[in-house]
Amino acid sequence: MPAAPHKPPAAGSSLLDRPPGHRPPAPRRLIAGLVFTELLIGIGFAMPLVASLGLKINEIAPDDKESVLGVVLATGSVAAFLLNPVFGHLSDRTSGRFGKRRPWILGGLASGLPATAVMATASTPAQLTLGWVLAQAAYNAALAALAAVIADRVPAAQQASVSGLFGAAQFASVFPAFLLVGLIPGNTTALLLVPGIAGAAGAWVSWILLRGEKPVAATDRAPVSLRSVFTSLLFDPRTSPAFTALWLQRFLLQGANALIGTFGLYYLMSRLRMSTAEAAALLSATGMLSVVGNIVAAALCGRLASRTGAYRGFVVASGLLMTSAMVIKMLSASVWPVYLATAVAAIGLGAFYAVDMALVLRVMPTSTDAARWLGVFNIAKALPQSVAPLLAPLLLGLGTDPIGPATDGKNYFALYLGGTLATLAAVALTPLIRHPRLDRD
Repeated sequence: MPAAPHKPPAAGSSLLDRPPGHRPPAPRRLIAGLVFTELLIGIGFAMPLVASLGLKINEIAPDDKESVLGVVLATGSVAAFLLNPVFGHLSDRTSGRFGKRRPWILGGLASGLPATAVMATASTPAQLTLGWVLAQAAYNAALAALAAVIADRVPAAQQASVSGLFGAAQFASVFPAFLLVGLIPGNTTALLLVPGIAGAAGAWVSWILLRGEKPVAATDRAPVSLRSVFTSLLFDPRTSPAFTALWLQRFLLQGANALIGTFGLYYLMSRLRMSTAEAAALLSATGMLSVVGNIVAAALCGRLASRTGAYRGFVVASGLLMTSAMVIKMLSASVWPVYLATAVAAIGLGAFYAVDMALVLRVMPTSTDAARWLGVFNIAKALPQSVAPLLAPLLLGLGTDPIGPATDGKNYFALYLGGTLATLAAVALTPLIRHPRLDRD
């Protein structure tokens, strides 16, 4: 009997839905474009968070800088987790001869420059908040479409390896921030504008590297409406239990990381009884160690996960490493355990981000709305950054610290115990991440 003729995939279908024999490896140019563009977007986020927002607020509102910074960061986080899935939904339903991803990537990177200009010229907290929200909108539009390129154009066998490099680029984006802060610490305007200029200039390089996306005819895309935009933020956990479990897992691990990171400087000053200068120097050193560990772990674990297919095993290992780091800092009152805990946590977090995207690409409810589902998944990363700063003071106020009474009366044992329980809960969710796509490669 003659073989049945091959039927080409429907418009908008993902590589996940194609037969294994029709999944050519992603070209190196595409992988380089993904990594380069993620680095540009990461710099756009990292520079303000590392220093420039704090420096700008110290210039325009020095008497109330702590509360103003909290408001600006919280507002930006809310904008991020609302806009990312919305932009992803719009990207999924975009048509045109340039495809549905690259226009959003180019537009997002280019739009970052005027947003950073608003921040650089702000003279009031309200203007600065507006600029940061505009920057979040610009870079989340690019990020939502960029992540979906992995679903669209990278075969399943390569996805963990590519997502590991993707995660490594995200972690590496902190290096330029630290470098520029060291080179031009007093030039707040330049610190705010450089990420926007780099993103706008690099947008054309990204456009070229990511070429090859097929045109999308208007008749092949679903319509956009206010209802579809609103529902892009929602999903029914009962119809996608594996996606829900992975979403909760990322929320808990990111929440634990944000919980202890928010008060890292104060932990060193209180538990270790350091001066502000000593604590800042140690925090800088451990921060660089953490970034290096993140990058190496993400790149290596992504490659290993692609070879072995043991994605859930890497998730369990990363969760247990982060739990160990929490326990070390919870029970310590000296410097060297801080370095050890930092290294262990860096490897754990890097390993998790190496495989969690490869996992979500397999368990998301539909592959035709990849950017929308990746945007919903990204809420689990953005939301803890708003919740953790509110929860941390409550834990710090529970009784006294049994390891060594803190100079300010804060209970850092309770804070790290909360982080430990969150990471253990995340590990416990792993058996619920079950899906046929996890076993078919």
